[in-house]
Amino acid sequence: MARLAPRPLAAAAVTLALAAPAGAHPGAPHGPAPDVLASVRGGTAVALRECHLTAVFVPRPAAVLRPVFERPLDLSRTFYGSDPLLGVWALACERGRVDGRRVGRIRTALVGVPHDLTTPGAPPLANHFAHALVRLDTTSPPLAAAARRAGIPARVARGIAYRHSAVGKVPFAGRMWVPGGFRLAVRASELDPTNPHDHANRFDHRGAGRRAGSLGMAIQDAVDRFCFPGSGPCGASIKAPRRSALARLLGRRPVPVRAGFDHERVPRIDLLLKRRR
Repeated sequence: MARLAPRPLAAAAVTLALAAPAGAHPGAPHGPAPDVLASVRGGTAVALRECHLTAVFVPRPAAVLRPVFERPLDLSRTFYGSDPLLGVWALACERGRVDGRRVGRIRTALVGVPHDLTTPGAPPLANHFAHALVRLDTTSPPLAAAARRAGIPARVARGIAYRHSAVGKVPFAGRMWVPGGFRLAVRASELDPTNPHDHANRFDHRGAGRRAGSLGMAIQDAVDRFCFPGSGPCGASIKAPRRSALARLLGRRPVPVRAGFDHERVPRIDLLLKRRR
């Protein structure tokens, strides 16, 4: 995959804007994704390099998910089936910059509940999900500090580990372990026919008052292999220790993953952290 040229992070007046590029990939039903991330003044730019991205989505009842959030959450819009989803994203990057400060290897986990799309009119697919953020765990103290300044609760978990299969090996296999949090795994061989595709994701912390913050994520030309365990020979799982925060959301009985995605190495992932009103 060719290295992507950096694209600037620009400032806007009111909200996180995810602007579409002049042209989307021909025949790619994932739809358009952002050319830039825009935020209010005071947002923090995070540029991650040479990353892997693995994600799973698990169906959960709305009655289990809503009490997690201080603000009311509308879960009437659903994706990949009739039930609301709990989404867990694993990012593993070799290096990056947080607000211009160079940092080393970063492992980050995002847990959220998809409830809308970031781009009006986009297909209802995972690369356009807007999430209500449940938690953020990262090995990077600078990233955690920037998230907290933006009103996003973040925990430093230095023991996060990530493993991925060798370049060119099929099936793809991505795994993350978050101590005291969860174990995630995706093993997939079906190449997404919409590749390459862009990402325009958002994770909003729905805290009360000034504790509301937003994390925007933009990726260009991502290539993944997907896994729908109920309809193909692949594997995707999420497990959490008993009595942990995530275990309470997943429930006592094993819940089958609805969809899993594992990406080829992505040259660049852009994040933007900002406080919301």
